[in-house]
Amino acid sequence: MKKLPASRICATACAVAGALFARPIAAQVPEDLGAKKDFTALRSSSTDPNGHNGDSRRIAPGDTLTVADVKGTGRITHLWFTIAAPSEDHLREMVIRIYWDDAKTPAVESTIGDFFGLGHGKYVEYTSSAISIGAHKGLNCYWPMPFKSHALITVTNEGSRQVDALYYNLDYRLDKKADKDLRYFHTQYRTYFPAPVGSNLTLCDTKGSGHYVGTSIAVMANSDGWWGEGNDIWFVDGEAKPVITGTGSEDYFCGGWDFGRAFWTPYFGVPYYDNGEKGGEKRGILNTAYRWHIQDPVPFKKSLLLTLEHGRSGGDKDRKPFTNHYTTTSFYYVDHAEHDGPAIPAYRDRVPVLIPLPAAK
Repeated sequence: MKKLPASRICATACAVAGALFARPIAAQVPEDLGAKKDFTALRSSSTDPNGHNGDSRRIAPGDTLTVADVKGTGRITHLWFTIAAPSEDHLREMVIRIYWDDAKTPAVESTIGDFFGLGHGKYVEYTSSAISIGAHKGLNCYWPMPFKSHALITVTNEGSRQVDALYYNLDYRLDKKADKDLRYFHTQYRTYFPAPVGSNLTLCDTKGSGHYVGTSIAVMANSDGWWGEGNDIWFVDGEAKPVITGTGSEDYFCGGWDFGRAFWTPYFGVPYYDNGEKGGEKRGILNTAYRWHIQDPVPFKKSLLLTLEHGRSGGDKDRKPFTNHYTTTSFYYVDHAEHDGPAIPAYRDRVPVLIPLPAAK
């Protein structure tokens, strides 16, 4: 991101503020909360079936646990998990999958950490409108997830050690009938170890009718220099030219000037930032960031391709001596239940390792 004169910074800030206050901001308490609710509220939980305090489930290495299997028309309204596991990397070892309406492939397939914005397998407490991590290690998700006839949620332990305790409360509702133009909640999980030289990162590539609602990213820097110069670039409905182009990655995540510290808000934030300890724009830094398009979803009728530049100066698509490592998770709604992104890689292939520097000549 290039430095701007103070006058332009002021003008830009005023324009953004004007855009924000031109329309009402959604309150924490919805206006229709007092209206009649014509649905049934239910929950799938790990509660002890015998009424004692054994309210958790174990997951052996390689095993899959079904945490919700709901028949009927409705929507998932809230997911809560907390985990006790001896492996320090269990947030990357455990995979959450969600299937809608008997689809053969999961619409949601992500490490449980990246799904909750906890990149690099690290717990960080933060609060946002869609995802919040409470004290201590309480994972909460509020993305609404409608379905017509069936919702199936599983958690798989792809690590080599047992998950000693998975606690969960998964809240949902059953409705009398499905929305006529229902859109299914999806994710696309992608890894780039390292980012490809000569091309942008693909964050989301989907066909159908829907709208894009969020991005979570985790970055490991293999080279000195700021990673956040790359623009977000949006191609909607097959257009050859992008309909939206940003000004830099930290700009897309609604921060500025290398972020400088961890922070979080309802719609954007940087939950994990170790740059201060490692000297700013230095090799080996770790960042995570999120941007929820709740006030500004991006709709599409036929397709969406979202990419991100990643080079030394953004558009040059390169960085010396090495490009950086990226893990990205995209969140969107689309009119089909089947998964349309890449399959999640094996555990060993979703853990980035800092590339050794070439030997000095």
